[in-house]
Amino acid sequence: MITIDRQIVEYRSPESGRDCRHYVLIAQVKNKKILLSHVNLFLYEHTLSSIATSSRYSGVIAAFYRFLSTELKFSSISVADYHVLADNRDIKRWQVARQLDRVKRQSVSPSSDTIFDEAKILLTFFQWISASGYVTTVEVMTKTWVANFKNNRMLNYVRRKAQLRIDSKNIEVLDKESRQKKMKSLITNDEIKFLLEAFTDPVYTAMFKLSLGTAMRPMDLCRFPYIGNGINKHIMPYSTMKKGESATVDYLVKDSKGHKDRVIKINKADLKALDDHYIRPLYAQRALKYEKEFGTKCSPSILFLNKRGIPVTPNNISSRTNDAKKIAIAAYPEFRDSTKFYDARHWWPTMFMVNFFKDRLLTDSADALYLAAAQVLTNQMGHEDTETTYRYYIDMARLLVMAHEGHIHELITEPNETVSEFIERMGHEQ
Repeated sequence: MITIDRQIVEYRSPESGRDCRHYVLIAQVKNKKILLSHVNLFLYEHTLSSIATSSRYSGVIAAFYRFLSTELKFSSISVADYHVLADNRDIKRWQVARQLDRVKRQSVSPSSDTIFDEAKILLTFFQWISASGYVTTVEVMTKTWVANFKNNRMLNYVRRKAQLRIDSKNIEVLDKESRQKKMKSLITNDEIKFLLEAFTDPVYTAMFKLSLGTAMRPMDLCRFPYIGNGINKHIMPYSTMKKGESATVDYLVKDSKGHKDRVIKINKADLKALDDHYIRPLYAQRALKYEKEFGTKCSPSILFLNKRGIPVTPNNISSRTNDAKKIAIAAYPEFRDSTKFYDARHWWPTMFMVNFFKDRLLTDSADALYLAAAQVLTNQMGHEDTETTYRYYIDMARLLVMAHEGHIHELITEPNETVSEFIERMGHEQ
């Protein structure tokens, strides 16, 4: 098996003039290092906006290439040319090999879902290879790359190859244990309160509140404008917006995950809180620091700036949240170390389900797929799988209500109530 190292590179692109930061793969073959150019070009084009995505994609491709290096078919092929010879059967064999190793270890990870999802990342890579005009034998549009681990013949094959004779757990049992380890849990009101107080820069407090109220991802928040344009031209500081009768405004999100753009709803009360606590007291002075730092006026497309006037990035959000967690844990020992900024994104859809179903939430009537509720969820979240999204947040909402002993009325938000006001009210009612 060859060794493949992953390294983060930082540079300024001569094509776009922008600062770039992403992973690259370097293969070690005997005493020779080989830069995997095709993979690295893919990582540049597909993962530049998120170092976390770059880490995951590069890790999956590196693991697949290490597997290929053990196959007889690739014994005389340079690692730089693996993309040329690899085909759908190789991807399928890789999935089976991972499942075999998992069953041998009797481990809950990687789950079948993870194995499937990471194989899809490989398809994205090979699709890019083909679209870019390079040679590959992978057929992206076929389903021959999928290993059906629910098939009895496959289960028996895996057990036999894994040489498990007694007390062996099959794939379905391991997957069930994996799901049980990932118990659904919503960020609590106290955790929200202490985390909001723990951010040392108010810009992150403002962004966390906006994510709670809109389910926007960190990348979406970083792109939220001071003054919008085009279909978003009505987006501006609340004090200067036209006041209509509706309690919400529409906002077009340019999807950061590569799916379709979507129109989400934003509560005007949350926009007013954003104006009161961040824009009016802080934005102007931070925009001046931006101008001093970069020698040009801050674009109206940029709203969230840190104390030094530098635009906030998803990496900034992650690191500052980790810092705030340490402060929150010291002040509130029950604060969970697993809590992260992204948990704010799950708060909105959970509360939406509580508000949508009200007293029907704990009855069988909510089990049926309500298309109206499911459509709102998928639009706001940017998900493609309507039914899975619906089921997930129905479960989250029920867990929340049961934690409050079924007192649904306490959890229903008012139309003109901000996230902060709701959390404060809940604190008094508990």
